[in-house]
Amino acid sequence: MTAQDEVGRFAALLRELKGRTDRSYGQLARRLGMNTSTLHRYCAGDAVPVDFAPLERFAALCGATPEERLDLHRLWLRAAEARRRPRGGATPATPQERDAAASTPHGGD
Repeated sequence: MTAQDEVGRFAALLRELKGRTDRSYGQLARRLGMNTSTLHRYCAGDAVPVDFAPLERFAALCGATPEERLDLHRLWLRAAEARRRPRGGATPATPQERDAAASTPHGGD
């Protein structure tokens, strides 16, 4: 699984949990003591927090079950690890990028 896949699954669960509340990103962020744009980046998959504590509080605010909290922790660990992996040997994320990479000569001219 690519880093983008891991982060995407993590972000999807955050969005699912957020969708259960009647709170905006701004309201949740204030309750969590973080910037609204930071919370939005986590939910969009543009960033992964280095610490799980704010995610635990987020899950509680969103009414996550104990099983969902465990899933969130597992997905956070995978997403955080995926973000730490070197990108040089990573598989291109989109079909267009894979096609472009496949059509690029590998030996030079």
